[in-house]
Amino acid sequence: MERIALEAARLLFSDGGAGWIVAVLLGLACLHLHRETLRAQEARIDDTGSVATALERASQSNAAVAAALESRTRVLEELSRLASEIARGVDRNDERARDKFEEILRRLSDVQHQGRP
Repeated sequence: MERIALEAARLLFSDGGAGWIVAVLLGLACLHLHRETLRAQEARIDDTGSVATALERASQSNAAVAAALESRTRVLEELSRLASEIARGVDRNDERARDKFEEILRRLSDVQHQGRP
């Protein structure tokens, strides 16, 4: 480890101090990359917040749609029940109407038979 440190120090001081210039430029590049990385992470966090807000709004919309669909389903079930009751009522009324019609026909026939000698 000491050998690597001594070699690095020798390279920094060799060639008229050009190593220091390279080291400073590398440090500045690292600082710039670090700042850009922080900006990118902040942008990702902001995007994540925006996505979370959009998902929450979509979830609320989906809940509202589900409630509306449930309400519509209940209304359709009630309409179906009422239609069944009306159909049963019509069937009962048809039977009553047939009974009355048959009674009318019977009376007409009785009247016809009474009118014939």
